[in-house]
Amino acid sequence: MTTAPGAHPFARALPATCSAAMLRAQLRGATLIGDGVTAFDGVAALSSSASHTLTFCDAVGDTEVLAATASSVVIVRQDVVHAPRPDQAFIAVADVRAAFIDAVAWLLPGTARPVAPAGIDRRARIEPTASVSPAAFVGADVTIGSRTCIGPGAVLYDDVHVGSDCVIGPQAVIGWVGLAYHDDAQGRRQFFPHLAGVRIGERVDIGAQTSVCRGMLSHTTIGDDAKLGSLVYVSHGVIVGARAWLSAGTAVAGHSHIADGALLGIGSIVVDNVTIGTGARVGGGSVVVRHADAGENLLGVPAAAVPAMRRFGPTPRD
Repeated sequence: MTTAPGAHPFARALPATCSAAMLRAQLRGATLIGDGVTAFDGVAALSSSASHTLTFCDAVGDTEVLAATASSVVIVRQDVVHAPRPDQAFIAVADVRAAFIDAVAWLLPGTARPVAPAGIDRRARIEPTASVSPAAFVGADVTIGSRTCIGPGAVLYDDVHVGSDCVIGPQAVIGWVGLAYHDDAQGRRQFFPHLAGVRIGERVDIGAQTSVCRGMLSHTTIGDDAKLGSLVYVSHGVIVGARAWLSAGTAVAGHSHIADGALLGIGSIVVDNVTIGTGARVGGGSVVVRHADAGENLLGVPAAAVPAMRRFGPTPRD
């Protein structure tokens, strides 16, 4: 698996290379379009810059995104109109997401959810100056940077990397999964695999009982100097920018982007796939259902632009 420069380089490596023909044989009713010897050794998102990977595309009118993907094998709709490149193969199915879930279960058995850590795993990479409560739970593939403090009852699952000078509050959960299911034609409710992890930058504070979910096909990312209050929920694949502020009780749904310096007031909600622009502010209790421009102030349910907003942040009473 090779990775070209790009905004989305994530790919989950496979234990062995697989061919399009081998995978097609595992998927009932699938049709191979292209050369069956086309190989892949990782699983990635359609937007990933990683090549030699498997991905899926269930969009209607998918010509543009299929032409742009770096993946070599793509699970597609049966009515696909775009032809694969010479170095690419498509596997056409009736239910794209169900087939992708089945493919991951066959290629990476047992990886849809991470294994719960038991105590502090000796294989975790913990800097000597870090402070980890003996009552915390830390997985094997976890990195904890210098002078970072992990509170009692906090849980850090595998593939979580925490930078230096961070604080993870008591009973925070970092790297568990979000709510992501697909109902197939037979009525099975299938869990969508979460194959990515969590990347936390430097000097990040995460409050007590806050949950930061791992990504599905891209890492959930918390930027340098970001501050997350207690009881915050950050779902899979969310990007929280540098110096962003998420007040207590806020919830950010999957694959949203809270840009650098943005601020979410207490108890506010951001729905999935929404971008809150650089320096934008969302008032407490608001529900954001659309993109917010840089510097914009949003307030209400649903949140709408307002010309001004009172000062955020701690203000001691006289």
